[in-house]
Amino acid sequence: MSDEKANADYCEKQYQLGLSYLYGTDVPKDFAKAAEYFQDACSKGYIPAMRELGIMYASGQGVEPDIQKAVQYLGDAADSLDPSALYHLGLMYEVGSGVPKDMQKAVRMLAYAAEMGFPGADVDAERLDAILTEQRNKNLRARPLLKLQISDVDVEAACCKQMLDALLEQDIVFIDSYKGPALLGEDKDGMDAVLERCPFCGAPVQIVPRDKKYRSVLKTY
Repeated sequence: MSDEKANADYCEKQYQLGLSYLYGTDVPKDFAKAAEYFQDACSKGYIPAMRELGIMYASGQGVEPDIQKAVQYLGDAADSLDPSALYHLGLMYEVGSGVPKDMQKAVRMLAYAAEMGFPGADVDAERLDAILTEQRNKNLRARPLLKLQISDVDVEAACCKQMLDALLEQDIVFIDSYKGPALLGEDKDGMDAVLERCPFCGAPVQIVPRDKKYRSVLKTY
């Protein structure tokens, strides 16, 4: 047996023992023991154990609560696309627990977890998306109709009333493409197309910082 296979088998064994003590399967529940087994597997880079230990540090179950350790372990597991880690870390980004509050990052993580079938992630992703959409629409209505501007996370300003209506109705949507942030609409043949200009007034799409300040306008749409 290769050293790599032996290490993987050992980590899986420690992980399963940790789960047994965590849930009381064939042994009495013992959160502290569960954490010890997870820690042993974590020390050898075992992703599922990192996720479980991260959750335990976040909740203080079996260990002293340590939000920074929770972020570290969950972040390492999320980097390997562990759906449970993505879900729990997404919730932490929603409220700013141990990390800067970032609703856009939160909804992306929850959406990834949902795509991988993690229970409940789809509900939370839709909930956050609705909050972000409402805030985005409120901002668009309050900002001057002068330039078509997007940031790295969403549409920031519309250039004309027709574009505003299209954005509010989601006929034109923000996407994070492989080339970066962009607007997706339709070409003259009705096919999906990335827009470089407003199809109504011809204003170019501009990239701006997400924290760009706008003056409010009295008129709303």
